[in-house]
Amino acid sequence: MKLLTWISIFSVAALSIASSAAFAQTIAASDAPVVESAGLTADLNVPWSRPVQVVDPFEGEFLAVFDRNDISQRFRDGGGPSRFVSLWSRNSIRVLLLSEQGCDHTFFSPYFSGAVCDRVEVPRVVRTLFVRVGDSVLEIPGENSRFAVNEAVAAALRNAPEQNIAIRLVLEGGETIDSEIGKGTVAAWRSIY
Repeated sequence: MKLLTWISIFSVAALSIASSAAFAQTIAASDAPVVESAGLTADLNVPWSRPVQVVDPFEGEFLAVFDRNDISQRFRDGGGPSRFVSLWSRNSIRVLLLSEQGCDHTFFSPYFSGAVCDRVEVPRVVRTLFVRVGDSVLEIPGENSRFAVNEAVAAALRNAPEQNIAIRLVLEGGETIDSEIGKGTVAAWRSIY
């Protein structure tokens, strides 16, 4: 009889913890601004580094946080400075890494002396995402710049210290780009995960 009592107490405690996490997410979702698409673009107009309720016609409704960072590191192929945009949700992390490339086309203007070059931003495919949380490094394999979040990754992100977090992006072909996630986004992870 005592064993059954302990099992019941343990089950109630586990249910209580799971319910508390779900309740916290529900509260966060009800207070969060609504974003009508989960699509990532270079010129997104969203609340950055705070929880939002995404209402997407293809992916449904979920709580997430958008983050962005400009990266000055140059690419091996000569690509210039880049922009990094990410979407962190309970089940996945999606990233968009854009790099400036040479001239899309060149034209001559009567208003300027010489040629004018329109630069174009080219998306890069990210294969692996490394996230440094404290002394640990999470290696999250992905496909087409999308990464599944399992319970171990969610727990590590949820418990990350509120500070800028270093990340490394491994691109197709093995090139690496280092960046970071800002402490505002890291704080928002507590609501997401």
